[in-house]
This record gives sequence, C-alpha cells and structure tokens, in this order.
Amino acid sequence: MRILIPIISFGKSGGMKVLSNLTNHWVRQGHSVTILTAIDDVPYYPLLSEVTIVVAKSKCTDLGGGAWCLFQRLRTLFKYIRKESLQFDAIIANYNLTAYPVAFASKTKGFYYIQAYEPEFSDDMGGNFFRRNVLRFLAWFSYFLPLIKIVNSNAYTNYKNIKTNNVVFPGIDFGVYFSRERKYKRYNEEFVIGCIGRTEEWKGSNDVSRAIEILHSKGVSNVKLLVAFNPVHYLKHELIIPDGDVELSDFYRSLDLLITPGHIQLNAIHYPVIEGMATKTPLITTGYYPSSDENSFLVPIQSPEKIAETIEYIINHYDKAILKADKAFDSMNEFSWEKTSRKFMAILKKNV
Repeated sequence: MRILIPIISFGKSGGMKVLSNLTNHWVRQGHSVTILTAIDDVPYYPLLSEVTIVVAKSKCTDLGGGAWCLFQRLRTLFKYIRKESLQFDAIIANYNLTAYPVAFASKTKGFYYIQAYEPEFSDDMGGNFFRRNVLRFLAWFSYFLPLIKIVNSNAYTNYKNIKTNNVVFPGIDFGVYFSRERKYKRYNEEFVIGCIGRTEEWKGSNDVSRAIEILHSKGVSNVKLLVAFNPVHYLKHELIIPDGDVELSDFYRSLDLLITPGHIQLNAIHYPVIEGMATKTPLITTGYYPSSDENSFLVPIQSPEKIAETIEYIINHYDKAILKADKAFDSMNEFSWEKTSRKFMAILKKNV
C-alpha cells in the first residue's frame, strides 16, 4: 500500500513518536510511506532510509513565524495533496489542522488518526484569546470532517463529538523499554520518585512537586525527586533531560516509583504510563489505560495530599508495589508495535 502522512513539522511529541514507529513497521512489512512536511527540519525519532520525506515548497519553511506562516504551511500541504493525492492509496492526518487539507484536497481515501481530544488543549497553544478560540473551534470541527476516524484508545470511541469503532493502540519498543527486577527496600532507604515535567498545569507535574513538598515538611527526608524534561515548582528536585527513548527508558528504570497525575481525558492512553509499566516501574496515576487497582495506585485528580499519602504507604509496603508492577508488565503485550501496525493496516485495507 502507498501511504501519505502530512505533518506540520517533525517534533518530540508522543504523536510523532507513534507516526514514526508505525511508518517504520509499515515499511518493513513492504508498504511505501511518504511523509509530507512544510518545514525542513530533522526527524527527532529515527526513520528508516526507505521512508520518503517530501518538504513542500512554502514561504515559511522554518519553525516559528506566527499565524501567517502556519496558514502558508497548511496552504502548501493543501496544494501538494490536491496535485499528488492520486499517487497514494491512503492519506492519514494525525493533527486537527492537517485533517483539513486531507479532507478537502485529497482525491483518494482520507483517514484521521486521533490520539487525543485536541479542543481541550487549545489553552496550551499560546497566542491571544481570539487565536486560542479559533484553534479550539478548528480542532472541534475537525471531528466532523468526512474522514475515516481511527482513535488510539477505547476512551475516544464515543467521546464528545468523536464517534468511531476503529481503535488502534500506540505501541512500545520492548527492545528499548525493558524491565529490571526490583529489590524490596527498607522504609528508611533513599526512595527515588520521578515524573515527567510538563509546563501545562493539566499534566499534573506540579501535583507531584507539591506532594514531595508535603512529605519533606512532615520530616520524610529520604525521598528524592527526579523530574524529566522541564522543572517543577518545588525547587528540591533533580532535573534530567533525556535525549531520545534509550535515555528516557533509563530514567524510568532509575526510579523506585513513577507518578503520572494528569487531570483530563482519563482512561485514555498516556505514554509515560505504558512506558513505566514496560520497565516494571511501580506507578501512581489518576487513571490512564491500562492502569487499575490491580496494577497501580490510583489517586484523585489535583490531589497532592493523596499522592503524598500514597507515597508514604508505598515506602512502607514496597513489596505490594512490586507485585502491582509485575501485573502491569504482564499487560504490555497488547502494545507491541507489530500488533498495532498490522491492526492499523487492516483498517486501511478494509476502507480503501
């Protein structure tokens, strides 16, 4: 099958990680994949040499430039798809803005892989009130476009204005995200806690920060906080900036406990959750698939006090945390890239 994937630019997002891995697996399975971009930058996630990258000519080929440049890049994608779409069997949008040229310019079958409900992220997009609301509307309306929708979680099959029965989970590279056996710890040993540091408040990074502050204020001094990527409010933490998946996997394995306390779209799939589970890292979360009371410790959203209380419990009952992590690891088979890429391809073939 000949597949075209239009993107605004390459980046470090989880969505781009998924596209890159799906692309590589499809190429290994004998399919032809072309990635269309309007910005001439280097892929952060490695792509096989057989993947074709087309940089469409645009007046704004560099990052930045504001709304006008964004419009020019979308216009460029639109023109390329309108002219070249018949070369491909399927065109896959992965972001609400790229869904529009796929829906209105393509002469071949269009698909929309939805990895999150993007209208709820519009406040993170920057700009003034008017710009944020325009972007929120475009994200919301994109789910009504005449495209075959595929979602990455059962949580989105009937989520607000998303309606579909096509579900394909993201995958895990088990050659990179592998487990290590964890030893039982005494309650007074150093206990290393980690989280992914994100600037968006709904990601919950600062809930972890406040929980550690609560523990330190209570005299629990053997707790050490490691934060990956971006700092958090409470200054008593060590910042780690992993470069690529190998170092990120090392980060998870260095932890005694991982905390992923997001505030929205619970029951969806959150990469730090499945990556942590794949490395057998005990987990506190607000409830992202496949977390449950059986394989992790669930806490309410926006509750640093409950996180702190749960950390204290785990420190004193680490054997139970290890047992939960073992059960979480056993549920990881459904996230193999081989399975997810073939399931996605089956949906494409069924609909072209």
